[in-house]
Amino acid sequence: MAGKSSVAIAKDRLKVLVISDRVQCTPDAYGRICSELQQTLSKYIEITPEDFDVSITRTHIHIKITGEKN
Repeated sequence: MAGKSSVAIAKDRLKVLVISDRVQCTPDAYGRICSELQQTLSKYIEITPEDFDVSITRTHIHIKITGEKN
């Protein structure tokens, strides 16, 4: 599997900054939240960090697993 492009990495970093600002937490805290959610779910289902995406707003936490049907 090829590594992420610099554009994808920059996009991910910007997303973290925007989300952490919206929910008034630091980017580090946001990263820990996402990591802990992934680790908790991985106890029950097979999931890797690459297959896991979290979006947080002031009122919702959305978790998307790659391949999930909408």
